[in-house]
Amino acid sequence: MRFDEVELETVAVDPGPLGGTNPPAGEISEAPRLRRLFALLTDLSLFAALILGLSPLLPEPKEWISNAALAGFVIVVSFYYFVGSWLLWGKTIGGAIFDVRVVSPDHPAMPFRCAALRWIALYASLLTAGIAFLLALLPSHRSLADRLSSTRCVAGV
Repeated sequence: MRFDEVELETVAVDPGPLGGTNPPAGEISEAPRLRRLFALLTDLSLFAALILGLSPLLPEPKEWISNAALAGFVIVVSFYYFVGSWLLWGKTIGGAIFDVRVVSPDHPAMPFRCAALRWIALYASLLTAGIAFLLALLPSHRSLADRLSSTRCVAGV
């Protein structure tokens, strides 16, 4: 039998817990703070590696304009990485490794506005040396990015 003679049969697939809707609030639990931290550090290490990998390509007398161009490139790539990952899968590579997913309680899929606000708040938190991340130490477990984007980080979804 040749490969083009094979007839494929349809198979019913159970979408499981990621079937396009968020489970009820009682079934999901908040992601532990340490796992959230490690997921963020994993994602940030990807951009540190990108900067280290691209810096030898800068012109030799490294002026402020070439450093600013590299920083701008990394910021644009981080926007596409974080926002795209949250929109498509609800988690980044670090979130996949440490089983942390970002969900929007009001919508089955995260809207673009929420993902963009979350990215802006992430940069605001990084620019304040992590002070805005300290909000996650409160009993609500929600950082500045969670509060501004009306999202929350859950585990095991």
